[in-house]
Amino acid sequence: MLKNQADHPNITKDRKLGDEWADWDGRAEKIDPNIEAGMSLFFILATVIVLIFALILSAGLYLIKPRIDQFNPAAMDLIEWFVIVSVIGFLVLTVTAGISLFKFGRSLFPYKCLAKFVLGLLPKAVWLGSKFGISRDRVGNSFIKLNNLITKSYAGKLDADRLLVLLPRCLKKEARSHIMDKLEGKTFKVLTVSGGEEAREAIKKCQPTLILALACERDLMSGIKDVAEKVPVLAVPNKRPEGPCKNTDIRMAELEDALAFITERGKLN
Repeated sequence: MLKNQADHPNITKDRKLGDEWADWDGRAEKIDPNIEAGMSLFFILATVIVLIFALILSAGLYLIKPRIDQFNPAAMDLIEWFVIVSVIGFLVLTVTAGISLFKFGRSLFPYKCLAKFVLGLLPKAVWLGSKFGISRDRVGNSFIKLNNLITKSYAGKLDADRLLVLLPRCLKKEARSHIMDKLEGKTFKVLTVSGGEEAREAIKKCQPTLILALACERDLMSGIKDVAEKVPVLAVPNKRPEGPCKNTDIRMAELEDALAFITERGKLN
């Protein structure tokens, strides 16, 4: 934000940075120019996280087994079964969810269950990606695509009557005008918000059953993590030709795809 400009003099004074960009020093090279990524990137990172978790549990079991066996073999049997069931359960959930979503576009699990599982893996996937030089924006781009697929997989189960459209304040005028033209004649509630706090207040006030959010990957990740377990979110990442939080653009094809999905689902419900 503006108070950070003293620490980062390269940031131009004609923009107010959002909280998620408070660490940006104003240099374009600090922003990953290639953030487009398929859903498979996040899925691979999430699967590796699950495997690491399974290995840690197995290693822990191996280390404590001799000691507990000495005092209470029955308790050790219970712990062993718990670890085995947990490891198999996480692996089965991950593989089954991936196959059902990627191959059939549907999930075998309840929405809240799958959303909670995926959201729990998000920060860990961002951390793992950073270890391989993959920016959080790129991991976020992949996560957003997967989140959209999960939301769409419940096409016949979600109510779009109270749709809330959230727009960022940093959109350039041409993009905002184009978006408003696309939304003309629709009964959606459209609000412009300057950050996560305003977005949360808008959601609390409007009580939507579905959110269509346009923002950068960082804001979208944060927002989805906050609300997706309760309110499904369709997200459209913006484009930042001048860096974050100034004259951002939007991928109209992705917006039109989201609106087409909402319109079609309205016919189904």
